[in-house]
Amino acid sequence: MLSVAVAALLTFHDVPRTSWAYPDVVLLASAGALHGERGGAFNGAGDVSREQAAATLARVLALPAAQLGAFKDGAEVSPTLLANVASAVHAGILEGTAQGYLEPHQPLNRAAAAALLGRAFGITASGAPPQFTDSAAIPAYAQGDVAALAAAGIVEGTAAGAFQPLRPVTRAEWAALLLRAVIAHGGAPGVPSIAAGSVSTIFPPNDSALAASSSLGGTGGALEIGGRTLSAAQDALFYRQGAAVDFYGVSAGDQIAAWIAPDGTVALVEDLKTPAADPRAGIVADLSPQILYLDSGTAFTGSPVHITYGTTSLSLAQVPDYLLWATATVVQQGSTLEVTVASPYVFDLAGTITSVSQNALTVRLTSASALSPLVPSLGAGDSVQVQLGLKTQVAGVGVNAPQTPAAGLSVQVMGYVAQGSIAADRVTLSQ
Repeated sequence: MLSVAVAALLTFHDVPRTSWAYPDVVLLASAGALHGERGGAFNGAGDVSREQAAATLARVLALPAAQLGAFKDGAEVSPTLLANVASAVHAGILEGTAQGYLEPHQPLNRAAAAALLGRAFGITASGAPPQFTDSAAIPAYAQGDVAALAAAGIVEGTAAGAFQPLRPVTRAEWAALLLRAVIAHGGAPGVPSIAAGSVSTIFPPNDSALAASSSLGGTGGALEIGGRTLSAAQDALFYRQGAAVDFYGVSAGDQIAAWIAPDGTVALVEDLKTPAADPRAGIVADLSPQILYLDSGTAFTGSPVHITYGTTSLSLAQVPDYLLWATATVVQQGSTLEVTVASPYVFDLAGTITSVSQNALTVRLTSASALSPLVPSLGAGDSVQVQLGLKTQVAGVGVNAPQTPAAGLSVQVMGYVAQGSIAADRVTLSQ
């Protein structure tokens, strides 16, 4: 059972915990700075518009109300964003064109994103910024902001050293850039539920100094950020460089953002650096008869589909649910999707633990498995190896709390097929 703190996090069905953008999106959405779309989706792969970016900055900075001003296309601003956009314009963050247009629905490009963030947070260069191979293509109005944000580590170039100033920014990328700016700024007035800054002290779970403090429970550990000590929820989520870690994955000196739940505990912690993800690789996060989504937010359309984990070929409308949550690489070649599956997901694998070794269980199945058709079927009485990793969630044995697996216990496993064994994502134990 999730704690009240973690259960209060605002999540989206197309941004799973395995997504590189999960902590950025969830931190800012839970703080009220980012909004999703209809149907419970965030649409991280979609372009962020100029008005959407301006509105998020107005919320994050708690800008005062203002009038929009005279723009030839002012009537095109979305009614739900009008007040925030007007505040951003009045504050000098969002500017119109020389011809008097605001262009609210135009995609925000990387150069313009740097300019918005630079103006909003007053970020100036400290030290020599990195040199980009396409620096000459950066518009004059954004050169200073790009240099300042690059020096601060808020914007980065590609692996080849290019900045790509005119490439549109996706909604997931905007979340990452915005949160980096908030962290570098040490927080922002419009998101008081986000504590941002450098970690000065770490109190591990059940640390005696933590337990002695009457204001902190101590069960989940605590962090001191900017002189403020925050208790971590028992099942708080920690991310370092875009990957899920446990409490000990955060170190003193890290630049982090932490979302503080209504009960006062920290529910989600992320460090400053979120590496760019390969948009073609990741977890299959959502499926429809027309579109396949990866956790990177990238959407693929195409028919037919060729799946490489065996020799399956079928149309996108025929792709079954067993592909959901599989680790995959997707490349669109013409009208065909080439889907290479690395690790199919396993559902409802039930059995009894027959032996326990370091980081592994041997499980004898009590019923036929519900493995995907990409994996050879297993029947009652078959034995499988289950690997336990740092991220494996273990619960059960009457109190729904983490327990040490032991021979003789019944077990239900969810996880991935990896190198001939099951890499467990969740293990539920019972007598």
